[in-house]
Amino acid sequence: MKKISLAFMLQSISCMTVFAQDKIKIEPSGNIISKEISVQAFDAINAKGLYELVLQQGDKETVKIEADDNLMDLFSVKNNGNTLEIDMPNLKDKNIDFKNKDDRKSLKLKVYVTFKKLKSLDLSVIGSVRSEATVKADAFNLESKSVGNVDLKLSAGILTVNNKGVGNITLSGNANNADVSNKGVGEFNGGDLVVQTMNIDNTGVGNANVNVVKDLNIKQSFLGKVNNKGAAKTHKMEGVEM
Repeated sequence: MKKISLAFMLQSISCMTVFAQDKIKIEPSGNIISKEISVQAFDAINAKGLYELVLQQGDKETVKIEADDNLMDLFSVKNNGNTLEIDMPNLKDKNIDFKNKDDRKSLKLKVYVTFKKLKSLDLSVIGSVRSEATVKADAFNLESKSVGNVDLKLSAGILTVNNKGVGNITLSGNANNADVSNKGVGEFNGGDLVVQTMNIDNTGVGNANVNVVKDLNIKQSFLGKVNNKGAAKTHKMEGVEM
């Protein structure tokens, strides 16, 4: 399955707002600026909006936004307990206007997040998500309802993935145990993620490629097959919802 393009992502949000004729139109200025946002410690991220999200583990928590100067105010970044919330609430009553539809490809909204620890990543963005380096965690939970590709490098004891989005999920690294529910539209690319034991429910639209060493329990449909490059014993979970 091909990667989801930025043009397709922006077309999706345009379709969702096509009947909202009373919304304020904003034309991107093309003048890209960056802004540092002060944040407190967090170990979970809840991301919503229209942008590319870039993650990196470091020695302190930081957030940097790159956007057109007249679009910067659309962003909201705040701490809510142990969760960092990134949103674009002001986009709800506005439409990003393009004089030429080809300009969609040049829209550059990026959010860079550096964290010390990350246990949970909840995604509802229109845009790609990637990690610059390996995310290390005892337990890591990924929830995706996004439109866009997710590409993460992970090293986790326990990994939980729940995907209901549109786009490919690509994971690399290692995990001891993994529970994967892939019910979206897109492939689950886990061939470079070495896992000891895995339960996977792949009943969305798209194949799942995994690399399981010891034990693999699968549920699959005719729209999405599970392929294992590892040597694990495979068991079917017919009729079992994960």
